[in-house]
Amino acid sequence: MSKNSIEGVKQSIQGLAMGNYRSYPEDYSVAKVETETNVESLAKGYWDSRESKEIERDERLGINFEDYIQWTQEAFSVFMRDNENSLN
Repeated sequence: MSKNSIEGVKQSIQGLAMGNYRSYPEDYSVAKVETETNVESLAKGYWDSRESKEIERDERLGINFEDYIQWTQEAFSVFMRDNENSLN
């Protein structure tokens, strides 16, 4: 999937997020109150670290910060569903 489409950008962000969730599962568990904050912080990190060509692409495609938050939250839901037994 091309990163020049909304779906391509979404898949890219979600892939990065899943990698982060797998690498740092202690920061993303059902029991942690700050998990939502961590997920939103991850989205902000992706948003803030975009290169100029990515900013231009996002503007052209109408992608905004709220999309990044939504996509990282969706990836977190999938991560939790796939790992619910091992994280509790």
